Amino acid sequence: MRTWGGKRLVIGALSALMVVVAWSPAAVIADDDEAPVARVYVAAAPAPFSQTPEQAAAKSVGCVSCHSPVDAASMHASPAVVLGCVDCHGGDATAMSPTGASRESTEYSAIRDRAHVLPRYPGSWHFPSSANPERTYTLLNREAPEFIRFVNPGDYRVARQSCGNCHMELIERAERSLMATGAMFFGGASYNNGILPYKNYIIGEAYTPDGQAARLLSPGNPPGTVTLDEQRRGALPVLYPIPTWQVTPPGDIFRVFERGGRNIATQFPEIGLPSPTGQIQRLEEPGRPDIRQSSRGPGTGLRIAVPVLNIHKTRLNDPYTWFMGTNDQPGDYRSSGCTSCHVVYANDREPRHSLGYSQFGRDGRTATADPTINREESGHPIRHAFTRAIPTSQCMNCHMHQPNMFLNSYLGYTMWDYESDAPTMWPERQRYPTAEEIRAVLDRNPEGAAPRGNWADLDFLRAVNDLNPTLRDTQFADYHGHGWNFRGVFRRDREGNLLDAEGGIVSPDDPERWRREGEGQFVPPGTNPGRTVHMMDIHAEKGLQCADCHFSQDSHGSGLIMGEVAAAVEIGCKDCHGTSRALPTLRTSGPAAPPAGTDLTLLRNSDGQRRFEWIERDNRRVLIQRSIVDPTLEWEVDLVRDAVDRASPEFNPAAARAKLMSVSRPGLAAFSWGPGVATTDLAHDDEEMACYSCHTSWTPSCGGCHLPVEANWQATSHRAEGGTTRNYATYNPQVARDDMFQLGRHQTTRGGVIAPARSSSALVLSSTNINRERIYVQQPPISAVGFSSQAFAPHFPHTVRTTETKTCSDCHVSEAEDNNAIIAQLLMLGTNSVNFVGMHAWVGLATGIEAVRVTEWDEPQAVFGSYLQRYAYPDFFAQHVERNGRELINWTRGEAFDMEAGGSGDTRSVEEIANTLQSTGGEARCLQLRGEYMFVAEGRGGFRVYDVASIGNKGVSDRILTAPFSPLGNDTHVASGNATCMALPTNQPIAPTRNTAEMRTANQEQAFHPIYSYAVVTDAREGLILVNVDTLADGDPRNNNLRRAATWNPGGVLDGARHITLAGHIAYIAARAGLVVVDLDDPLRPRHVTTVRLDDVRASALQFRYLFVTDAQGMRVLDVTKLDAPRVVEGAVVPLGDARRLYVARTYAYVAAKGEGLVIINVTNPRQPRLQQRVTLDGQLNDAEDVVVASTNASLFAYVADGRNGLKVLQLTSPDSQRNFYGFSPEPRPELIAWARTPSPALALSKGLDRDRGVDETGHQIAVFGRLGSRPFNRREMERLFLDYRGELYRVSDRPSLDGWLAAAGGQ
Repeated sequence: MRTWGGKRLVIGALSALMVVVAWSPAAVIADDDEAPVARVYVAAAPAPFSQTPEQAAAKSVGCVSCHSPVDAASMHASPAVVLGCVDCHGGDATAMSPTGASRESTEYSAIRDRAHVLPRYPGSWHFPSSANPERTYTLLNREAPEFIRFVNPGDYRVARQSCGNCHMELIERAERSLMATGAMFFGGASYNNGILPYKNYIIGEAYTPDGQAARLLSPGNPPGTVTLDEQRRGALPVLYPIPTWQVTPPGDIFRVFERGGRNIATQFPEIGLPSPTGQIQRLEEPGRPDIRQSSRGPGTGLRIAVPVLNIHKTRLNDPYTWFMGTNDQPGDYRSSGCTSCHVVYANDREPRHSLGYSQFGRDGRTATADPTINREESGHPIRHAFTRAIPTSQCMNCHMHQPNMFLNSYLGYTMWDYESDAPTMWPERQRYPTAEEIRAVLDRNPEGAAPRGNWADLDFLRAVNDLNPTLRDTQFADYHGHGWNFRGVFRRDREGNLLDAEGGIVSPDDPERWRREGEGQFVPPGTNPGRTVHMMDIHAEKGLQCADCHFSQDSHGSGLIMGEVAAAVEIGCKDCHGTSRALPTLRTSGPAAPPAGTDLTLLRNSDGQRRFEWIERDNRRVLIQRSIVDPTLEWEVDLVRDAVDRASPEFNPAAARAKLMSVSRPGLAAFSWGPGVATTDLAHDDEEMACYSCHTSWTPSCGGCHLPVEANWQATSHRAEGGTTRNYATYNPQVARDDMFQLGRHQTTRGGVIAPARSSSALVLSSTNINRERIYVQQPPISAVGFSSQAFAPHFPHTVRTTETKTCSDCHVSEAEDNNAIIAQLLMLGTNSVNFVGMHAWVGLATGIEAVRVTEWDEPQAVFGSYLQRYAYPDFFAQHVERNGRELINWTRGEAFDMEAGGSGDTRSVEEIANTLQSTGGEARCLQLRGEYMFVAEGRGGFRVYDVASIGNKGVSDRILTAPFSPLGNDTHVASGNATCMALPTNQPIAPTRNTAEMRTANQEQAFHPIYSYAVVTDAREGLILVNVDTLADGDPRNNNLRRAATWNPGGVLDGARHITLAGHIAYIAARAGLVVVDLDDPLRPRHVTTVRLDDVRASALQFRYLFVTDAQGMRVLDVTKLDAPRVVEGAVVPLGDARRLYVARTYAYVAAKGEGLVIINVTNPRQPRLQQRVTLDGQLNDAEDVVVASTNASLFAYVADGRNGLKVLQLTSPDSQRNFYGFSPEPRPELIAWARTPSPALALSKGLDRDRGVDETGHQIAVFGRLGSRPFNRREMERLFLDYRGELYRVSDRPSLDGWLAAAGGQ
């Protein structure tokens, strides 16, 4: 490891003229096992600060004998820059093109090779082509610096020599910028998944000129230190290279791989059996089966951290700017270093994304004047010229990474969901790719689904935008970075109806919904092409490119090493738009701005005009901004002060009310608004709330990805020295949504202001060993501080609109009481809709528990019998429907040898589809999967925890185990009289013991509430039983001796207890006495709060301010605005004959109603529930006991425990059944897609993993937040959104009225 970023003198010494032989231990093998060519290199002198034109011409004379004409002699537009070709590139300028020789001649080739600097790996560079090769990754680290300088003088490894005499400060800044280091991505992935305990990140990417991974130091005195002020602004002192995945210990507590069986030697072979001595493994530690499992991990001979493997080998994030773009798909074309941005490639044909560059297409082809460059070859820049006029399409090359990154949303797109327009995107016949074909696709697109889809074909992929006129459900972008497809986001109401600019409903069959008649494939800036509104940021719609807001420092960095993007941004909204009290200062004010800010009035475009200028227009002073990409394009900047001024023609009552609304406090007129409200009384004060909290129109969220590790194919590392090893990871996005708007507290460097937050990343990890055995299935990791890894983060979505912004009822209780689910989503309480069930539906039976296989292994969204399975796996769908009659049975599909593929064993491989049964000590009426454990209340059998980590492992004979609990003393059974139900405070895996005071201090974290250490069990005889289950997440299998921590039933208040719902530390318990409310703030000393007298309470479900309860009358609603004081809502009852369990998902309640089947109730307004439909499937669903709801990216599913009839799986929405399947809560239209017989009546179901719940109702954090100091709201902060200072509920209207106007003293 080398140190990078030290004194300039040391680095500059590398530029001394030298002769070297290009052999390096790090450069033994390139891609495809190409051996390096031994060459002698002459290092060129640094490019001079100044010289005469004659001197420069002498350094170009031979070059221009071939490369003439050129786009810009020095690559700089300014004639003041005097440079020769060799100054930048090196090479031999004395080599002249032979007169009359053709370019195919041997003579010409010899002169060319003498003039050029030649690569060590000519095959990898496709020499003599000058196009960027595809997917080079670490090739730059294995090449000679002299060659790198020749092909790209702007690469960071050599930029100090080629550009440093003029731009050294900018180069040093860029090397430390987040675009180069990736510190937030690497650090966040490590912390959120429990690999490193540092939220002050310590790893990042940097390299020395000879390609060695480098330690990066801040420019402090001494280097590697930061001042206290810099630290408070988010600066880091040092970044270390990313460790290789092979040596990184796992943070995941997948206990099945901790402390292997005693008989397993450390030399256990990588492939499984037999042992190194040739003997079959015989002895096993009790409860620890080890056959076919490595002593060190997931059947591969290594215990690994899966996210680190992903960082190294999966194309989840494109190379950062130390490397070139992958140059293989539209949206992926760029070079490295400074040239990554300042030399533009053709990536997008949409003018609003790239302005004038759009004319050059999206295939990375050139329009250079240079006659030696092949215009039909991809991988060339548009021109041989530097520019500051950088289009958004160039930024998009990197900033589209995951589906939740902001640049996709800026352009109005998010990741495609695999379901919309599925008939177009999937092949008619199921594709069975070979392992080699799969890897070829995954090298450029890491989606596990890609090898089976039409977009595996690059020609199909690049033309997806051309299909838009024929598409029914959505529209696709013209860029395809990573090989992904991006669907358009359009204005919709909460039911999913398309809307026009005026808010009117647009039919899903309207032929002009996407494009009005006469509109072309691409439209000019300022145009919305169809009747419905494409929800791109209004700045993007008008033609503003990223560089129009993010000026030099935001691109190059401040010179400090920053760990978080939000802390590295110089610009702020008010810098250009001002505030309600003041015009803009035109000085930057963001967290990375210099003390006095950068003066924006000094910025000039290439034509010399000011980028920002105040002018007089129509007798008023207006601010003009001119485009940096197209200086002829200019905009009048909207000013906040004009919008709130009743005397201004730009007055907007809705905007004025939002900006000038008062808080609720004694002595202040109730929620008045206007200029008379003191700054200290503003409800939405600029210092308290980010502007985009209201101005955001939608937020992209990625609620989770399935990340399977595969161990049966060689794959190269994309970092450091590269190298090839067998393991690799793919991923399947699970919850790429555009309908989840949430708020939280921003990070410390942003002042902890209120800001939008989004589900940023969450992994479920699976592993397959080299024998293709599934070692573990869909296990979520745990963060370093013990919170779940269902990560959230404050976020500027870049989806600002003028009219389609957030309204009052998006954040406060509406006067119509129709937004209860919206507020539940907003506060991160969860909506029980985007939950992840995964490969198995877990069913509680009268005599056991059963894991019923319900999805494809490699695509967890493809539920058997679903719309997606029909198109993605048409053969499997047909077998499910026609062979099995939609029944979920134990069977084996596939062929040992696929004769259509030449006898291949890996195309139609044999797969066991198995349902796994485990007997219990009594009726399993409550069960919950959390990570690798199943928690069960099993009646007279008491409370028990099962190990289900091996549920998918055919090499384990008993897939549901009591392991590692054994006669040696481990026991997770707690006996009780009649355990009727149990609840966990969260179904997300957590580890409260990691949440130490030291960790909280170092990482600015909150503490767990004590309730999170417990499972809470109801017992019909004994009342309430609390069991501490912390040891299950500590990685030690030897200490799991579960015992009662408390038993509580004073005066028999909980006699007959049968169900429990936890709202943080408040418990709602169905008992003989009614609905009993118990406060568990001190879990070992429960406190009875109240009992609501109801007749035969059966179950309850909570959503924000309302508790939905089933009793003898049916389903009724209770108001729990005050959590410990439920009040029955008069008239809010839906009569049902025998209502059992219920499930509330967004605006619908699903009630298992025995003989009445599944009853769906519209609870948009919980005070007025409306029966939507009864689902009996013509009498087939007639014994319903329980129901849970879960979703994929685009569809909704219900799993019903149908008593004696077993399990039913219903698809509630799909592109076929519900055209408005997009939207917050479209109307369900159930259809039976699968069913399963169970050996005894199906009584209960395990709820799917919560994907949108980050905090509980009492305000205690569950999930990790990805920025220092960021967090969800606490209970008091939540209540500010719906309770006034007296603690009384207030409601809002979205229709502004001037009745509450409070004029300024002596004014309007």
